[in-house]
Amino acid sequence: MEDDNPPNHLHNQTQITHPKNKKQNTQSQTLSQITNPISNTSVLGLVLLAHTFTYDLTNFPESLLLEIISRLPLKSIFKFKCVCKHWLTLISQPSFSKFYFNVTANSASSSVQFRILYRYIYVSKFKDVLDRFRPEVYNSHKFSVLFLSSFEEQQQSDQFKVLGVSNGLILCCLLGPLVYYVCDPVTRQWVTLPRGRDMSASTHPIFFGEGFVSRVDENNVVVGYTVVRVELLSLRTNYLSLEAFSSETGKWVDYKLPCESPIALMKRGGGPVCFNGNFHWFVYDHGMVAFDPNKEPKSCRLIQFPEDREVETEYKHDGLYRLCDECQGKLRFFEVAYDVCSFYCFSMWDMKDYEKGEWCSEFKVTRSDLSSSDPELNGWLMKAKFLPLSFHPFDLDIVYLRCVELACVVSYSIRNKTLDVVAKPIGVVDDLSWRVVIPFVIPKWPTPVPIPPVPKKVVKPRGAHRLRSCRIHTRF
Repeated sequence: MEDDNPPNHLHNQTQITHPKNKKQNTQSQTLSQITNPISNTSVLGLVLLAHTFTYDLTNFPESLLLEIISRLPLKSIFKFKCVCKHWLTLISQPSFSKFYFNVTANSASSSVQFRILYRYIYVSKFKDVLDRFRPEVYNSHKFSVLFLSSFEEQQQSDQFKVLGVSNGLILCCLLGPLVYYVCDPVTRQWVTLPRGRDMSASTHPIFFGEGFVSRVDENNVVVGYTVVRVELLSLRTNYLSLEAFSSETGKWVDYKLPCESPIALMKRGGGPVCFNGNFHWFVYDHGMVAFDPNKEPKSCRLIQFPEDREVETEYKHDGLYRLCDECQGKLRFFEVAYDVCSFYCFSMWDMKDYEKGEWCSEFKVTRSDLSSSDPELNGWLMKAKFLPLSFHPFDLDIVYLRCVELACVVSYSIRNKTLDVVAKPIGVVDDLSWRVVIPFVIPKWPTPVPIPPVPKKVVKPRGAHRLRSCRIHTRF
């Protein structure tokens, strides 16, 4: 394990100053003086009382202590681990993080809990990627699209990509020579995954469409994760070729799964959709191909998109004007009409029966149904082009879109059929769509990265490629 400087939000640990009198209990707290406009004698008496009355924190009710500490900022909570062993044990228990989640979920400060994150980050090394996730970057009460690199930085040679987010952990990779990292943006601890079959001495397959899903226990603590990637093939095939990495084994495993019909993966389809613990990649003609990493024997199956969608537009623009993703336990398909003269502007379907692949139409709205409280946006509703970006991860009523003409991000209320500007300007990125963004849920608590076991070394003939083992890095 390599140690580095701790992150800014956990670095400045306060020192506990003990009283000069060694006989005094170090866990005692002196009550502060209460000043009131009364006589000098009374004030003197209160001062003497304040300096002589103490309260032993060891007798402080634990339930009340939990209520107080859980309402403090995260930085302060970590400082209070240094107060005493009892507080260290209390805060370090998995049940405390669960209690903390429940308390902060009902607070006013948690009203804005996520951002839309631009996937590409242009820096020279992965440590710089983690530095871009400092709390001050996203701890604003205003919704925004997070561009973690400036236009000038995009000219740099090294390019990193955010591939997936799951239960507070982030999967990233260095493009070019594919190097994968799983990290916790709060503590900035990360693990470098070993190389897979892309570095084979005999063949050099091309992989893409990386997916990431983690598993939690009853205390919401991440206990493991799986990374899956598919092989890009030039022709339609009757099988799905993929590799899966498990944090439990620390190894990549190859799978070649037969499909009921020939498939061709959409290279510009972004990452896979994760739903019910399954990965779903977009394919031409059929909609999606699904893979369950936890099911034995391993297999895949095809899931069709809604039949009454705009198929011609989907083929012509490679699915640019549709959004398919998970939202609050629902698999949703949202579609925007490409032609402003189309009768319907927005349409949406929900998956009603996952096993049967049955969709149900939820609504279809026309442009005349839409309205906006923003005067400029309201004047463009009949002629503006919209591109879907993301569902709101906590609100089934909200869908985020990009308004091309006004260069802004708008929220669409399904219930009220209203559009509101939530972020402008969106920057200099002209290709902003669901393909290059990912919903980023703001982490509230550190998520320790499960450390994969290091595979045993196997003696290979001279000249054979040596696999990279897992490397663990921490910046506590």
